[in-house]
Amino acid sequence: MSQNEEKKLTSYDRKVMAREAAAKKAKKKSILTTVATVAILVCLVALIVTVPILKHKRKYKEFFRVNNESVSEMEFNFHKTNLINSNATILAYMGVNDLASLYTTVYNEETGATWNDFFEERTVTSIKENKALIADAKAKNVSLDITDDYKEFMEQTQAAADASGVDTDAYLSSTYGATEKDLKKIIEDNLLALAYSEYLAVEMAASDDEAQAEYDANKGDYDSVDYRVLEFPVVTEEGADNEAIKAAAKDTKAKAQEMLDKVKAGEYFETLCATYAEEDDRTDYADETTDKSLVTGATYLSSYQPYSDWLFEDARTEGETYLYSTEDDLNHYALQYVKRYMGDDVLDTIKSNLTYTAVTEYIAEISKDYTISDPEDNLPAF
Repeated sequence: MSQNEEKKLTSYDRKVMAREAAAKKAKKKSILTTVATVAILVCLVALIVTVPILKHKRKYKEFFRVNNESVSEMEFNFHKTNLINSNATILAYMGVNDLASLYTTVYNEETGATWNDFFEERTVTSIKENKALIADAKAKNVSLDITDDYKEFMEQTQAAADASGVDTDAYLSSTYGATEKDLKKIIEDNLLALAYSEYLAVEMAASDDEAQAEYDANKGDYDSVDYRVLEFPVVTEEGADNEAIKAAAKDTKAKAQEMLDKVKAGEYFETLCATYAEEDDRTDYADETTDKSLVTGATYLSSYQPYSDWLFEDARTEGETYLYSTEDDLNHYALQYVKRYMGDDVLDTIKSNLTYTAVTEYIAEISKDYTISDPEDNLPAF
């Protein structure tokens, strides 16, 4: 490079470049890992949350009705199992790790409803929406070919069965309570509803102009900010009285302000952190390769902090500093604003969200008049 073309990289530049490279690498690894392990994951989850195998005479027994159309217990179990398995990670976080805890773990403290109640309600709604989607596609003469989709479903099932050391029918029976022959129509209808949903997503896809308009109207919801922060917690001796706590809070706040005054005088925020951070953390802040004080890509909605309102005010300028104190005056944050910007994928994300909302609203509209009846009282939660 010539002297005019050369650009000296600051620690901030190096940090942002490193994080962007790491993010791209992580994204690629995530995709490969998901593809490689999906069959095994489905198999493991199915072993944790499995549906009791139905006796043959009960497979086609009516479980409830949608618009007076009979829905079998087998169809209900198929959809319920899929919903549970697709939410296995969240359930595990909530302490639901097996079938028994699904029936005993409460998700709504006000009503006492369990996670099983939740999934039964959602399963009924899902089946109702599927039937509305299939009927709507037929009424509009939309041709849907699910041949390849069904083949792919069975190939994934075969892979999961192989991983479990059983044949396909044994795997389906342990997971859904029925063999492929029994489940074929149910699987096909589910794939038809999914295919029509995808068709609607294409037909209702939000435009670039719509995404831009949404962004322009709500920039604060979508922009990202980069900033530096160092927390100054108030530390006191155990059993300290109010006067001692107030004195410690005052000293801590003064210490944070002292640091920011030095930043305003021309010293570097990240360098000062190695002096002003808690003693156990100073080594980490002194490491220029980690640049621990720097936060990048923070959004208002997804990474809200008590000082986010200040960060996202339009008046912010590069390098501006601020001392934020919590209401109880027991935590203080030294802040330095770096920049605010629209992330690379924001407009694509907005388009996806707008499209999803449009399709969801459409499905709700076409299914709103579908009635649910439960003559045998199989769904008390619903």
